[in-house]
Amino acid sequence: MTDIFLLATSASWRKLNHLCDNLSQTQGTDKSNAKFYAISYISIAPYSAENGSRQLAKLANEDAITACSLSLYRASLLFAYKHIINKDFQRAHEECYQASTYLHEALNRLGITTELQEVALSTRAHCLVNSLASQAELQEARTKNKIACHLVFILGMHRSGTSALTGMLTQAGFTGPSDLMPADVMNPKGYWESLSISSLNDNFLLEMESHWSSSLPLPAGWSESISAREWRASLLNLISEAYGRAQLPAIKDPRFCTLISGLEPWLESRLINTSFIIPIRHPLEVSNSLQKSQKTDYGKVLQLWIKSISMAEKATRGHRRKFVCFDDLIQDPSNALEACLKLIEPSADPENTTSTLNCHNGEGPETLRQATAFIDKRLKRQRAVITEKDLAKIASCRNAKLTSLAIEMYQAILSNITDDQGISRVIDRIETRMLNA
Repeated sequence: MTDIFLLATSASWRKLNHLCDNLSQTQGTDKSNAKFYAISYISIAPYSAENGSRQLAKLANEDAITACSLSLYRASLLFAYKHIINKDFQRAHEECYQASTYLHEALNRLGITTELQEVALSTRAHCLVNSLASQAELQEARTKNKIACHLVFILGMHRSGTSALTGMLTQAGFTGPSDLMPADVMNPKGYWESLSISSLNDNFLLEMESHWSSSLPLPAGWSESISAREWRASLLNLISEAYGRAQLPAIKDPRFCTLISGLEPWLESRLINTSFIIPIRHPLEVSNSLQKSQKTDYGKVLQLWIKSISMAEKATRGHRRKFVCFDDLIQDPSNALEACLKLIEPSADPENTTSTLNCHNGEGPETLRQATAFIDKRLKRQRAVITEKDLAKIASCRNAKLTSLAIEMYQAILSNITDDQGISRVIDRIETRMLNA
């Protein structure tokens, strides 16, 4: 079974709720009923209006001792959240440690967790504090209407059409940042990303001894660290400043391919809706483009392409997302825009049946035509044509393997681009084969 303890101490309320939905279809024995009631109770966030008394009462009828342990877990969690709001992180950790202990006892009694040493419990308590702190800040921002109820992230490797796509979306009614990165010779129609957010992400990567061009993994456990908590707090403030009260902020920065998993507390909070649009471009075109603009080594570009696509795909599994082929964006922007709008509209605002985009656009169809006109086919200057020079680069064994792998991933995603789960399956198969090679 999924590690319930790990999910709970990561404040993964969304995943726990999905797990409850799945378990509700398989209840049978008394023991399975007890597990369902326990997980249903555990899945309630400390800031939720639901108190869980119904689930706890049903659990007590099945297993009174487990119910007592979970009631103590819940009490400690609520105290921890109160201390977090007051910025008393030491006392919050003490309460989260107690909560983790009671939770582990309950799950161990139900047979759905493993033994843990005290050090491991303390580590999980620290992770819970950092995740809950980010959720508390997000809740405050939502309560004060400082951040939209729906965030749209445009993920994608550098030079993969993220700027063109984001520019088109802003013409269609989405909101770009107020502190736009200026256009230049490489992107004459603009980058459509926030200078302050880009700088924040660069500095955070530097703090972790990394860089946007690095293909090396970030340190283990980075997303649950104090540094990540502080990065999320700064990012929340910058989104509020750069996008104001916009209903559909289009947040674009290729660095988020690597960093998006660090926003797990937000994504799991159930406080906001999120959508992810992921442009994907042939790796050889990306390589040619980055070599021209940044003088980046061919092999390093391919490694970065594989890392960016793989991390973005894994971090967005189970969320509302859409992969967009770069060639389709350039050749048929109307179809690409329609796919993006279909992804966004159902989740724009659950409390409002009026179309968010129509509210922005007024005469929607005309605005959408203007939006697709933003895409200029002439700005595609790189082609995936294998020249003599390209063949020389690929000649080495290392580059040949990287090229083959990157192209295989690219083609696998394109062949499953309308099957979201299919994309995850093929990525897993490719990575499994890599590990076993």
